[in-house]
Amino acid sequence: MKWHMFIGHAVFLSSLFVTALIILLFKVLRAARQRRSPLHGKQIGHVPGQQLLDRIDDADRESTFGYDVMIMALPMLFLVWASMRIDWQTVKFGAAEAGFFAGWLLMLAYGFWQFSRHALRKVQARDGLVAERVTGMQLNRLVANGCLVLHDLPCGDFNIDHVVIAPRGVYAIETKSFRKPKSGSTAGPDKVQFDGAMLKFSDFATKAPIEQAQRQAKFLASFIKESLGESIPVTPAVSLPGWFIEKTTSARSNVFVFTPMGRGYEWFSYGDEVLPPQTRTLIAKALALRYPTVE
Repeated sequence: MKWHMFIGHAVFLSSLFVTALIILLFKVLRAARQRRSPLHGKQIGHVPGQQLLDRIDDADRESTFGYDVMIMALPMLFLVWASMRIDWQTVKFGAAEAGFFAGWLLMLAYGFWQFSRHALRKVQARDGLVAERVTGMQLNRLVANGCLVLHDLPCGDFNIDHVVIAPRGVYAIETKSFRKPKSGSTAGPDKVQFDGAMLKFSDFATKAPIEQAQRQAKFLASFIKESLGESIPVTPAVSLPGWFIEKTTSARSNVFVFTPMGRGYEWFSYGDEVLPPQTRTLIAKALALRYPTVE
């Protein structure tokens, strides 16, 4: 048996090796530069149906793999069959072969771009999921104080992470999961200052969450007025799980910035009753109609 028969197999294995090496280097370099989630190392409870969600994800991955196998089975086996019948000693490397090699490099680069882009999106989505879960679990405790709590409220092309309908008022809450700088890079990486308009972290500042929360509160107030025919103010809020909030002495804002950890969530239950139970129930029912129906 001539070794030339296995050149096609070697090409396939080489592609696997190069791809695995690139992904490994990417993950190592990303881990060296990556910021750390403020919730890193903390235990977080499961949401209802968590085990079923995990089973659905596993089944989805396995079914996708089976689908891919069905598609690739014939082309892959055909390539192996064809490569075993090629007389590799007669193959010369020329312009056509160089074109195919260049095409492979382009496809490899495109594949890596897609992989890295979606890998980052996955990390961001996972951080956001954990942050919203922590905030939601803490806010759910407000039910004992006469509050109604809704999560992930659909609003057309965006969503409101949490809505609290408390005796003292209605709140639209945006949850953010900003990562901390690597330990030792900057003093006090677990603190964020709020001056009424800007969130100032140890190495960057942003006002985007404040403005986003204000827009969402305005939309929610408009929707409630349209649904109930009554103007009910909605207070915007921003949740930063894992961060310690420092408000400057000059901080004046209609946006409430808080951490749900500890007893931070209890702020929503403080104050005198403004909305009677009947009104709170009507608001909750109107908002519940925005959720999609089960198919």
